[in-house]
Amino acid sequence: MLQARVTVVISPRDRYSGIIECIENLYLCTPEPFVLKVLDLGYPAHLKSQLYSLLRNKSNAEVIELGLIIPMDALNQVRDSITTPYTMLLDNDSNVTPNWLEPLIDTAESTGAAVVNPLTLEKEGVDEGALLRNHLYTNAVQLVDVNGKDYIIEHKSYRRALPNDIPQQVAPSDMFELHGVLFLTKALQQIELPSMVIREHIDIGIQLRQLGYKILSQPKSVIIFDNLGTRMSWFDIRFFFFRWNSSLTYNSSRLFEQRWHYNFYAEQAMYHWVFRRKVFLLCRWLHIPISLSNKVVRLVAKVKTLFKPVWNPLSNPDATARPAAIEQFNRQVQS
Repeated sequence: MLQARVTVVISPRDRYSGIIECIENLYLCTPEPFVLKVLDLGYPAHLKSQLYSLLRNKSNAEVIELGLIIPMDALNQVRDSITTPYTMLLDNDSNVTPNWLEPLIDTAESTGAAVVNPLTLEKEGVDEGALLRNHLYTNAVQLVDVNGKDYIIEHKSYRRALPNDIPQQVAPSDMFELHGVLFLTKALQQIELPSMVIREHIDIGIQLRQLGYKILSQPKSVIIFDNLGTRMSWFDIRFFFFRWNSSLTYNSSRLFEQRWHYNFYAEQAMYHWVFRRKVFLLCRWLHIPISLSNKVVRLVAKVKTLFKPVWNPLSNPDATARPAAIEQFNRQVQS
């Protein structure tokens, strides 16, 4: 019998209610053996009952009840128990597609990469666009100068491009995202997992790069995540507002600044992005169609910025951005 090469760790991202579909789809699309760890970060009783019923006869699966904590803190509690060579982190609002696993593991084994990104596509949701579009192929950490001070910019290649327009070659990447990503387990267990809710993937990516590890993207593996288009239930909104509350997002930025001595150029824009997402999900909860919800978001966001403008001193920051020398980032404090 084949030994499992990968442990799949499923955590909530924005909601609770995607978990059953996520697991059912995982088993449907994964013919080879794997280990499954489902992180219960406060699932409501009826979903927990469905979860245990679904996994009752799955000898490769376990549910780990950790209570209402953020995903990074949950991962920190379980990663040392992983014994397979590879670990797939998967958000519960993301779905793998057929033939997702083999390209990731083949790429990792042939290159020694610590991280292999699948092509991450997003469904229609916040912000208008195609029904299915690119969320992440590769991303890069860049620096931009504002009055003699450097700020970090995260650049995503082919952002919101149509799937057919994405290159099909394996490509190097500075970072990844946590919607779904394959890790070399020993690398995941070697680094610090910062207690952050935003830009934690950049912190982890910097650590891995400084240790000499490769990060690659493999577009032949595809996952699709729900960009808030599916209406949330009230218990989902409870988790969302916990996960994205202003104190956690602000403290995440300060922790990154303490650890690496850089701020994000788009820090205020990130908070504004969280605000827009909250307005959108409330519109969807009220059964407002996606297109109309986006119009409401634009209107409310415009009014908000009249009273609290988003800091954006450069007309085109991407035009003056330069690659960051990640190996020279200087971490001084521990998380």
